[in-house]
Amino acid sequence: MKSFTESDHKAVRDRIPEILQSSGKGCAFKELSDPEFLIELENKLEEELAEYLESKEVEELVDLLEVIYRITELKGFSKESLESLRLKKRQEWGGFEKNLLLLDIPDEKYPYHEFPAAPEEFPRIVFRPEKSEVIKKHGVSMRIYTTKEDCPSAAILYQETDTGHAEEFVHKKSNFLYYILEGSGTWVVEDREFEGRAGDVIVVPSGKRFWFRGNLKQICITTPSWEEKYERHIRDIEL
Repeated sequence: MKSFTESDHKAVRDRIPEILQSSGKGCAFKELSDPEFLIELENKLEEELAEYLESKEVEELVDLLEVIYRITELKGFSKESLESLRLKKRQEWGGFEKNLLLLDIPDEKYPYHEFPAAPEEFPRIVFRPEKSEVIKKHGVSMRIYTTKEDCPSAAILYQETDTGHAEEFVHKKSNFLYYILEGSGTWVVEDREFEGRAGDVIVVPSGKRFWFRGNLKQICITTPSWEEKYERHIRDIEL
């Protein structure tokens, strides 16, 4: 019978003991405390990285991500906070889409992370009507300014309608803020009616089903930026 040494020990996924035992293979395992397991996972991180560098298989990156997520949790952070930190750093320093290779290494007393972002990484400031997308949907003509890449926390649309938005829907993530430029209308939020006219701001919180009717020209701002996957159709409305 093989004797196991500490070098044989390694962190494994939760179902590995169950899978081994159901296949008739004996195994020994024990549960560690969070601080003890964190050390093992950091060793596992090095192992998974080495396996990817050897095989270059995408599946190895999946294993690497699983280890990273658990390390993040054991350090007191959530996946969401990790993603938020990733996006913040991406906004400040950019990603790796341009395939850039640094040839001149900066002086060590001025490390790269103290340098200001390069001009080409500066977010877009002006969004012009001629470069926006125009669509018609449920009785509303919309000019969509695609700001998500440069301003993920909000997006803006210009809307015109003679009769209103002939669909009741709900968005699970975005709040909808309407600033009425011309005309007047009625917003029906969770079956309650709210009147609005030029100069008014109508706020529909995320998670509330709604639709509206009226002859309107208005600005619609969604916070955070609208994403289709979080929107759910309730029913069509006859206006």
